[in-house]
Amino acid sequence: MKKHNILKVVCIAILLAVILTWIIPGSYFSGSEIVDQGMGQLGLFDLFDYITGILVNWGYIPLFILAIGGFYGVLYKTSGYRNLLDKIVEKYKGSEWIFLTLVMIIFAVVTSVAGLYLGLLFLFPFVITVILLMGYSKVTALLTTVGSICVGLIAPTYSAIDLSYTHQALSLEMNAGLVTRIIILVVCLILLVVNTLVYAKKHKIDSPRKGFLYPESKSKKAKAWPVALVLDIVFIIMILSFISWSDMFEVDIFNKALEAIQDFKLFKFPVFAKVLGGVSAFGAWQISDFLVLIVLATGFVALLSRVKFDEMLDGFGAGAKRALRPALVTSLVYFFLMISYYQSLPLTIIKPILGLTEGFNVITTSLAAIVSHLFHVEIAYSTSWILPYVVSTVSDATTYNVIAILWHAMYGFVMLFVPTSAVLVAGLSYLNVSYFKWLKAIWKLLLQLLVVLLVIFLIVLAI
Repeated sequence: MKKHNILKVVCIAILLAVILTWIIPGSYFSGSEIVDQGMGQLGLFDLFDYITGILVNWGYIPLFILAIGGFYGVLYKTSGYRNLLDKIVEKYKGSEWIFLTLVMIIFAVVTSVAGLYLGLLFLFPFVITVILLMGYSKVTALLTTVGSICVGLIAPTYSAIDLSYTHQALSLEMNAGLVTRIIILVVCLILLVVNTLVYAKKHKIDSPRKGFLYPESKSKKAKAWPVALVLDIVFIIMILSFISWSDMFEVDIFNKALEAIQDFKLFKFPVFAKVLGGVSAFGAWQISDFLVLIVLATGFVALLSRVKFDEMLDGFGAGAKRALRPALVTSLVYFFLMISYYQSLPLTIIKPILGLTEGFNVITTSLAAIVSHLFHVEIAYSTSWILPYVVSTVSDATTYNVIAILWHAMYGFVMLFVPTSAVLVAGLSYLNVSYFKWLKAIWKLLLQLLVVLLVIFLIVLAI
């Protein structure tokens, strides 16, 4: 089980989902009642038909991961990248905990504000390599990156991507419960930082781990600034492009700026409109749009670092090859989502759980949310298919705000340990860390988060 561990775990999860289609009937909520969908036993040819669905609906995600691998494969060709890594490690020498803390704060806040959790995979190879060079373990690197992203998912603050579905289903304002979510974000982030630093100190070694993308060749003359500049620009663009400027802040400047650029004409020809094509304004980008950004960034960093074209192609191919396994495992996670989506299994399981109590109950609703998120990679699906039924069992509208906070918090909590979490399996696969080793490292953190969240839910409900 040590080799390709997470791949095997994800395949087992898919197999269990298929078996469930033979054991329990599917059902969905329509109007005001649950519709029995009957048994939807999946066969071999049914599963292969789903492959087309993955390519059509989520094919851009593995391509995005491959593009990230290619980008770092080109960086590997530059001595400037090694110099940048060495400078960061030297800067934080003796105070490495500050770097870990800063990364966790930045990743958690960016995820909470912009909803940019899959996009942050772009920085994983860079941040993880720095952490390994500091002498920390792979699990520490995952706690710092994956852990902080999941904390951001626990408490979305200004991410319309995450909040819109939930708040529409509950007829809430987008800013409803904002103060509570900020409190949850701060408390959960503190728990993550403390647990990570304790684990990091306990498992730190004297000789640094070189990581996968630490260039062997070194040239003191090579400049680090071109690499740092490209990384910074891409990261800033990702943040700006994912923040919901118009929905959350009523800022229309980026829409107007794009219109002005597209309307610009040279000799009555809309140059930029034709060159850019169907680009969206900042605030409306998708992960698929980042593919173009990363390809452009790859060419730009190769140009600034004077990497020859043939070397750039070789580096991109080698980096993409290294990213094949994370891309494959992530694709299988969405394969699991397709089974859950089309077979409508979760509601059949959740109905008896909610039936244990009348009206809104923090414990049963939290358990129902956990089960729902176990089957759904993205919160939009669990919200669209399950949350309306949860709401139908609650007659007191004053509890809707708590339900919304709870629903999101349980999603981020589940994504921290479930083997169908896209960001988790990508990280485990990239570092080749056992899924069970990960669970062993985080079980105390999970318990702490669960207790704290339940207490906060009860307090908010009582107020």
